[in-house]
Amino acid sequence: MDPSHYRAAVKSSIEQDRVEILTRLRDMIKSGAGTRVKLVNYYKGLPISYPATLVELCGEVLELDVHPQQAVALGHSGRTCIKCGSFSQSLLAEVKDSDVRRMMASLHNFCYIDVLAEQRTSLRLELDPPCEAEIAAPGGTLKAKALDVSLGGFSILSEASSNLTKGDEVVLKVMIPNPLHNTVTPLQVNAAVVDCTKEEGGDLCRFSIYSDAHIEGVLSRFIFQRQVDLIRELKEMS
Repeated sequence: MDPSHYRAAVKSSIEQDRVEILTRLRDMIKSGAGTRVKLVNYYKGLPISYPATLVELCGEVLELDVHPQQAVALGHSGRTCIKCGSFSQSLLAEVKDSDVRRMMASLHNFCYIDVLAEQRTSLRLELDPPCEAEIAAPGGTLKAKALDVSLGGFSILSEASSNLTKGDEVVLKVMIPNPLHNTVTPLQVNAAVVDCTKEEGGDLCRFSIYSDAHIEGVLSRFIFQRQVDLIRELKEMS
């Protein structure tokens, strides 16, 4: 899981929380009851969530039986969220190993988290490869790359310093692919800066957009097709 998908929720201390989590997981496995949990990953922004079964706790490493598509997502992200009725809060774990063929995974370094991605009003998907874009601001027009998209906005990396700050109004031009027809749709939208951070060679800016029926239609069709393509990609790798 990308760090933007969650935030730490420390109860006592990181160390004490980890001991508490491991003790409860060990008790769950020992009792043989309630060993089914749900894993949640975001594969290029697409939520991937399947049940998993706790198998064994070796020291501080948890072994699980997992769905093959979840195994792919685990290997891709390096972290996963665990949801279980035995815990009042979601858990985050690092992936030590993920085996698609054996449908097994090993997790460690547990902690409590709040899942921020669940609070979003719309799905945010990575653009792979990034889309050509332009940012038209009062100071001029900047070449850029759109890195992700949702019905509510874009994350865009400019090729040079933008000097943009939160609340600035701009016009975005993003070249949205149409995979079904092998074409590109130039989409021009008014947007506002949500936040902007300096990166090497440019700025990474998140924008909320002012949508209308046309813009929403173009984005909805693209996001739907993007989800279909990601699901196909996962199936091919599993």
